[in-house]
Formats: sequence, C-alpha cells, structure tokens
Amino acid sequence: MDALLVVHFLTRPFGDNHSLATSISDCLELINERWVIEMRHELREGNKCMDHLANLAQDLALGVVLPHTPPMSILSLLQVDACVKRVVRT
Repeated sequence: MDALLVVHFLTRPFGDNHSLATSISDCLELINERWVIEMRHELREGNKCMDHLANLAQDLALGVVLPHTPPMSILSLLQVDACVKRVVRT
C-alpha cells in the first residue's frame, strides 16, 4: 500500500464499512494515546532508511517483525538521512 494512501486513511474520515476500517481504527487508537505525532508523507528520496526497510519487508512473510538491532545494510543510510534537508511536496 502506498504511504500517501496510509496518511490519507489516518488523517481523513473513513466509513465503518471500509475494508480496512478495523486496521485504521486500531492505528487511530494508538495515535490518540499520549504521543506527539506528526502525520505527513515523506518522499522516498528524502528518507533512504524507510525506503530500504520497506524494500526489505517485501521479502518477509506477513506479520509483525520486531528486530532487536537494525539490519547492517541500513547503517550507512542512517548517516545519509541525517544529512538530507527535508523537502515536503504539497
């Protein structure tokens, strides 16, 4: 699912009969806890780490994966992302 579509699901009203209504409601419950959250779409070019993790996830079975340490392949991308000036397209 495209990340921009997810941002739209989480920031706009949706119908209870939507096929993802339960998942959206679960996410909104977590978001409405005492978190400080900013919801926005970030272009892949501006976030190499997330793009890399999303690509790695394509090869995994469905379900939740909680790695205890970051994949070695992402370490160099952390520095790249830290130096990138963010540009949000509107």
